[in-house]
Amino acid sequence: MSQELSVSLERHGAIIDLDMAGAALGRVHIDNGALPEEERAGTAKKLLGASVLYCYTAALDKALDARGARYERIGARATVRTGTDDKGRGRIMGITLNVTVHMDAEYEDVFERVSKVMRNGCLVSASLDAAFPVTYNLKLECPDD
Repeated sequence: MSQELSVSLERHGAIIDLDMAGAALGRVHIDNGALPEEERAGTAKKLLGASVLYCYTAALDKALDARGARYERIGARATVRTGTDDKGRGRIMGITLNVTVHMDAEYEDVFERVSKVMRNGCLVSASLDAAFPVTYNLKLECPDD
């Protein structure tokens, strides 16, 4: 089964509007003219990191839920590394996901099983595997008993 999703963009000089065509995100408005020069770069890389992170934590949520594990929260950060290829072109060199699940120790066995499944990533991160490595650092934190 295949699916198609679309996103549209309108740019008028420094003004960029991304229409995500959905209720969850709606329109993302970026006014580069209102930003200092040093803050303008990196938006696309951050969007890519956010996409991978969102997909991964959604898959993690579903995997935990399917096994009856309840968590308090998931905290996560994506780090996108850039560099140049052998031709000197700027490229994404890798993405590292650091994800912490905060849940009761009673679900530790479930977490261990789920963490093995999550080594395969999610739809977005696994799709990027051929282009660059995605590293998954998944850990569990339990509140003090």
